[in-house]
Amino acid sequence: MEFGALCQFIVGHLIAGVIAQEKKLEQEVQSTLLDFIPLIAAAVGATGALLGVIVTSIVNHHRLKLEYKNNLKLKNIEFKRVKLEELHLLFQKWEIDLQGLCLVFIPVYKGANTAENAMKLSTDNRLQEKGDYQKMQTILQLYFPELMGDFAQMIELRDGVLEYCRDNRSFKRPKLDELIKAKEAFDEKAKKFKVLMAQQASEL
Repeated sequence: MEFGALCQFIVGHLIAGVIAQEKKLEQEVQSTLLDFIPLIAAAVGATGALLGVIVTSIVNHHRLKLEYKNNLKLKNIEFKRVKLEELHLLFQKWEIDLQGLCLVFIPVYKGANTAENAMKLSTDNRLQEKGDYQKMQTILQLYFPELMGDFAQMIELRDGVLEYCRDNRSFKRPKLDELIKAKEAFDEKAKKFKVLMAQQASEL
């Protein structure tokens, strides 16, 4: 064999060996990758499941938070509605008591009754119980402070009526017209105040 041919043979043999080695290495790499595919698939699956749990947890937390806020809002509305109904009842009793006081004092101005008897009659027939007025003021101050200004005007008008319904004053017939006017002013304001309470109820 000639030297050139020998060299070609050796080089060809080396190249074939390198190619075979590369193929073998490639097969080993592929085999190794194939071995890791189940592990990779398992890791991807576990990651997906974990992400699903996290997303579900976040969504549930958000939903529960909204439900809590809505329930709290509904409870607050219901609580204020109950307080408003209580306020309305207390106010009506307070209003009717003053109107009753005026009615029993009108005969006093006409000379048909005494102030002492009128005061006793009014006290015996009062609708308000002890502490009702303070309860009414407390409800207004704590839950409906926006009505306090109008209620303060009611107090002034009420005091104006009471000036004509005291057992230690002189009851002259001309003063009867003043009592009636004071009562009418109080009644008119009382109507407006009840409208304001109704508006509060509609806005809840």
